[in-house]
Amino acid sequence: MVSQLAQLKKYGIRPKKWLGQNFLVDNDILEEIVTLYDLGEDEQVVEIGAGLGSLTTRLAPKVRKVLAVEIDKTLAGLLRDRVINDNNVEVINQNILNFDFPGIAKLHGHRLKVLGNIPYNISTPLIFKLIESRTCVSMAVLMFQKEVAQRIVAVPDTKEYGILSVFSQLNAIVSKELIVPRHHFYPQPKVDSTLVRFLFLKTPLIDIKDEQIFKRVVKASFAQRRKTLKNALKNSLNIDIHLDDVIKAMKACGIDPQRRGETLSLEEFGDLSNHLVRYQTYDR
Repeated sequence: MVSQLAQLKKYGIRPKKWLGQNFLVDNDILEEIVTLYDLGEDEQVVEIGAGLGSLTTRLAPKVRKVLAVEIDKTLAGLLRDRVINDNNVEVINQNILNFDFPGIAKLHGHRLKVLGNIPYNISTPLIFKLIESRTCVSMAVLMFQKEVAQRIVAVPDTKEYGILSVFSQLNAIVSKELIVPRHHFYPQPKVDSTLVRFLFLKTPLIDIKDEQIFKRVVKASFAQRRKTLKNALKNSLNIDIHLDDVIKAMKACGIDPQRRGETLSLEEFGDLSNHLVRYQTYDR
């Protein structure tokens, strides 16, 4: 199979830095990634950043439908007109952050699987968009810069652990699948990349009584990482609950107010936010 690097040269395509374009150009790595996707013939797949179809053409024979989403108008045109010959591939020229996952899943009558190589500048908003769409997306296998992947799977009391870790692990089973060194990309990025699998849960891993309070507790806890949990929540919680009641809730959960927020487990964040619900005094 012709390499993507050869195709880029053939069509005179220069990667656009503002779009975060780094093309995976190693055919052996591409084949290994397709194997890791573990797709069935009845799958409906959304491919993010189809580029010049190096993954698209490998996916098409294996699944029912590939929705190849490409923000670059030039690349989308080349995919439609000169690269893709498979009838089950639909090329969509769109920003993936505007993609209607629920609508497309309803149209096809099937939960979607999402695949792709994700530019650094949309990594976090894309993950949160997928979390919001978790009832219609069963799995995502995505290539991130190594530091983003580490944040997704990080455990409490590590420097990588943060908001992204908590919300990813609340809503999906996450795992690192493959490290891809930077020299397999063109142009070569400054860091290695990591393939991460998300197995999305239709309901959160732990019971959350009030999602808004949970979100505010988590965000406040990481807003000032050097501060104790007591002071972080005092300064940044922004809900109408007296500090004395916040401390009561922490103690009821067995959480020392002098701990830092980054030491709390997912279960402790859930327990604390659920205890705070009883002290909420106004409608948001």
